[in-house]
Amino acid sequence: MLQDTWNAPPGFRPKKSAPSSPAKPLAVSRTPSGSFHITHKIPVGDTPYARAKNVQLVDKDPEKAIPLFGAAINAGDRVDSALKDTAIVMKQQNRAEEAVEAIKSLRNRCSEQAQKSLDNILLDLYNVC
Repeated sequence: MLQDTWNAPPGFRPKKSAPSSPAKPLAVSRTPSGSFHITHKIPVGDTPYARAKNVQLVDKDPEKAIPLFGAAINAGDRVDSALKDTAIVMKQQNRAEEAVEAIKSLRNRCSEQAQKSLDNILLDLYNVC
């Protein structure tokens, strides 16, 4: 970087931060009902996990979403994400102790890559408790 400033015009000051990438637009598609569907947040399909996310984000019914996430875990459908989402929804419902127990009892079903993320969620839950 110092080499670049030697050839720079007088008064040039190099930036100290890396350039940022341009913002990516949200991928939006139309559903048959005519409503908008944000594809990066709500999974498409009729899988147990997709149904749970739909209830959580579209219907905004966390009490109904929790058992649906449990059904997704039991069905083996996106277990890592379903367990994380279960814990987060439980925390939002002031059920942090239950969320801790859920992670402790079900984390053995999750992939090795999800373990650090689950640890971080547990730390957050312990702070709430």
